[in-house]
Amino acid sequence: MNDNIEDIEIDLVRLFKYLLSKYKIHLILAVIFSLLFFSYKFYKFEFSEVPLEEINKLFTIEKVTNLPNGQKKTEKEKVNYKLYKQNFYAKQSEYETALKGIEFQRQKLESEISNLRLEEQKQNEYLKSSILYNLPDSADSYQRDYIFVCTDKLANKKEQADEAPVIDFAKEYISRKELVEDISKHLNIPVNISYLQINELITLRKISKNAFVISTKGNSTSDVEYLKDKVEHFDQKLNSIFRNEYQISYTQSYIGYIDSTFLSQLKINADNRLRDIVSKIENKKNEIANLQEPAPFEEKLIDLSTYKYISYIKFALIGIAAGIFISLCIFGCMYLFDGNLKDSDYLQKIFEIKKIACIHDGDFLPKNSNEEKKLSQAVEFLCKDKSKLSIVSTLNFDDIQEAVKIVENVLQGSKTEVVIRQPFEIKDITVCDAVLILEKLDITDVDTAISEIKFLKDINCNIIGIAYA
Repeated sequence: MNDNIEDIEIDLVRLFKYLLSKYKIHLILAVIFSLLFFSYKFYKFEFSEVPLEEINKLFTIEKVTNLPNGQKKTEKEKVNYKLYKQNFYAKQSEYETALKGIEFQRQKLESEISNLRLEEQKQNEYLKSSILYNLPDSADSYQRDYIFVCTDKLANKKEQADEAPVIDFAKEYISRKELVEDISKHLNIPVNISYLQINELITLRKISKNAFVISTKGNSTSDVEYLKDKVEHFDQKLNSIFRNEYQISYTQSYIGYIDSTFLSQLKINADNRLRDIVSKIENKKNEIANLQEPAPFEEKLIDLSTYKYISYIKFALIGIAAGIFISLCIFGCMYLFDGNLKDSDYLQKIFEIKKIACIHDGDFLPKNSNEEKKLSQAVEFLCKDKSKLSIVSTLNFDDIQEAVKIVENVLQGSKTEVVIRQPFEIKDITVCDAVLILEKLDITDVDTAISEIKFLKDINCNIIGIAYA
């Protein structure tokens, strides 16, 4: 006997197969517990004195609390259905408001970009066709300045305005649509940029409360002469309108070339304006890209009746899981602690005896036909020179009947006599020159089997091996 073998090893695969073989009982317990859990929930919902929507702690919501240090703390709270519903609609409304705010900002920025695109297009066209901007440095350019002086005819009238109304009219007149279109047509200036060019060809500069200068510019003397006619017509218009209040006169104060510094500054300003427009467009694009949309609101409002049915299903499933778990625990404990033999190699390792065959690897598993052949061949070989074979077992004959028949069939017609005694006596064993131990996994008691084999060893029986029915 090997004294070093003390513990029984547990085959987890075999344990799993054993538990699986009890699937019918698992299912029965699962159904029973499922009905119990379902009934509990059904009674709680359908026969409660409190309406379902007022039952507290059914739903979980998140509450945001502002801390004294300015931070926000999110806490979960169990509430009834009414509070849950109110909280859901509040969060949904907050999300939709934030989404509309982002969309409004995006549309506003896109509209501003569209307007800036038009300005950019207009500025590019201006740069291509502007008379003064496209003047080469070596080209001649001409300028004439006219000083207008307004003398108040009503000397005793106290002046209330900061400047004479003539100046306001003059500013408006040189920007009038009719004048701009007339000059644009004569100078072949595109209509869409006519205001930009006319404003640089004819400019008004106030020099005092009752005096101002109109400056005309061009790239040829003919253009300047044409603009001179417009100035004369302008003078006639002023005197016609303000003849009762003011005496208006003008004189030519300058005739010559346009100052090169003015032209250089005009080109710089025009280029800077284009760059400024492009920069604004890029900034608006970046603002759109940086718009932070709120996190998607994916939460769905749970209908009360839907919640009720989901709860029924959930509790039924919990009952199924609980039933299966309890069943597994019961049969697992029975398997581990029933004291029966589980390992066909256990007795072999303890007593160092041959394991001939194992027809059934478990009481819950089908027989192995190969092991039956192995048992037949082993018995035939081991008993070929034996006169009497004794079959010994701790089990009833019904438990080992199948294996006994195999042995008897093999030795039938041979010189070997098969002796089966239950319970056996010493005289029956000692007269036999061979002993075969027959046991069965999951039925044989380990301690009883060990005691039996010890006894056989003590009386020096010739044990040819152990087989499992």
